[in-house]
Amino acid sequence: MITRLLPGLMITAALASPMVFAGASAGGAIPVQGNIPDMRQKGWEYRVALMPADSAPAGSQLTELSWHYELAPSGPAPAAWLCTPAECVALNLAYGSTDALAGLPASTPLSLRFVLPGEGMLKRPVRGGVAQVFVNYRTQE
Repeated sequence: MITRLLPGLMITAALASPMVFAGASAGGAIPVQGNIPDMRQKGWEYRVALMPADSAPAGSQLTELSWHYELAPSGPAPAAWLCTPAECVALNLAYGSTDALAGLPASTPLSLRFVLPGEGMLKRPVRGGVAQVFVNYRTQE
């Protein structure tokens, strides 16, 4: 599943952010990834810590975040957020991009949060999958 997912994400990131292929001195993009757990309980928050983009050059800043995650198609769709330790951005789709966190250090820790609507246990869990975020950054000039 990962090998099938990654090429499409690289193309998506390239289309969503032309800066991905900009010169190394101007900026770049770093993929960070995590695994979404199976979700069995409505109303609970499920968190996915993403590896920090520690390979970004010192002093670099976020310009845009592009994300893609996969969940099993059956069951209720969860509400989703892309978060830093200080704030979250609501995600309306399982893929997209945002510049709402632009200006933060590119090494800022990121996480995804998911909440299934309602209360109680599901008869069949929503199966988790892979989540990937591309951290697009620029260096100080």
